[in-house]
Amino acid sequence: MNPKDQISAARLWAAYSYPYLASALFALRVVPDDKVDQIAGDEYFRVYINYDSANDWPVDVLGVELIHQVGHLLRGHASRARELELRPSDLYRWVDAMDAELNDDLLDGHALPKGSASPEELGLPKSLFGEEYFYRGTTRTATQRDCGSSAHGNPRPWDEPPPRQRKDGVTAEEKELIRQRVASDALAHHRNHGSTPAGMLRWANSLLTPQVDWRAELGAKLRQGIAEITGAVDYSYQRPNRRQSFASKVILPNLRAPAPEVSIVLDTSASMNEELLADALSEIDGLLSTGGVRFESVRVFTCDSEAGFPQKVRKASDIQLIGGGGTDLSQGILAAVQTRPSPDLLLVVTDGGTLWPESPPRRTRTVAVLVGEDPPNTPDWLERIVVKESVNRNRDWAAK
Repeated sequence: MNPKDQISAARLWAAYSYPYLASALFALRVVPDDKVDQIAGDEYFRVYINYDSANDWPVDVLGVELIHQVGHLLRGHASRARELELRPSDLYRWVDAMDAELNDDLLDGHALPKGSASPEELGLPKSLFGEEYFYRGTTRTATQRDCGSSAHGNPRPWDEPPPRQRKDGVTAEEKELIRQRVASDALAHHRNHGSTPAGMLRWANSLLTPQVDWRAELGAKLRQGIAEITGAVDYSYQRPNRRQSFASKVILPNLRAPAPEVSIVLDTSASMNEELLADALSEIDGLLSTGGVRFESVRVFTCDSEAGFPQKVRKASDIQLIGGGGTDLSQGILAAVQTRPSPDLLLVVTDGGTLWPESPPRRTRTVAVLVGEDPPNTPDWLERIVVKESVNRNRDWAAK
């Protein structure tokens, strides 16, 4: 079989085995190049193959290599590498980590690409993000594999210039359309057959589900809650009307906007992530100040399996974190709403692993600020915002 026929057969084998990848596989442009050790890719859906080295590969082995290159492109491994500003000495460790991420999703019985790393070789379990393999995995020394700039974004000697015409490669706009199509096909394949690999399914869901920054969402919730309270302007006799005549014996009421009563129930059980907890409290502190609510006027209830005493502090870092046992935040919510005056807005900061009241507190808007990845379900009556770690902390990666 000549090289072109071999590549065509490998592409068909890959599309048959992984039908949701078909649009990406058939977008690949194969470029013969003897400067490549065996096979490598760039960011424009071009795959460079040394025919002399790959000539004896079986069709399924070459098919897996094409799937592997498509994986680097779909998951944005090059752009993710640029975000971390990799050092040259980290390049091969990065490729190993990204390879381990992709190799999770190969079907049973399909061999790994030659020389690529598996999660087991890096000393870590399956189904992790590539960044986790990079930061926590062991370094391989016996084998080094360079998948090309498609995996790390560093230009290689064999890379052609960026495409000017469609026949020369895939543009950034076309690449995004391909990613969207593959994600949609992966979800459809799972609905119909239930056999889309978990990592691919997670990537597809992440790509197609609109991502909302938790800070913006939290800010919107707090501003809305505060506006509802301060907007409830009513007449009050506590302050005389400025139009009151000194000669008149009739006392006129004055319009007054109530100051919002805000309370926070803070989960201090042993399972809480302290770094994310500090992030959430700092953000709440700033947003409340922007809304005209000083943090020192907010009552804070720490709670594990029991509610602590209400604290009023000048800033979030002054809160005494009392607890560390089990979790039953219904006790903290009960303590907060029974305090007088009762809160208009109640924020519950937790990882979600708690008991909840069966019904919402009366006359109190309650918002759960859920800290961490994939928090459990909450009651339907409870508004919720999920706080995830940022890219700078090497966790909240857009997609696997």
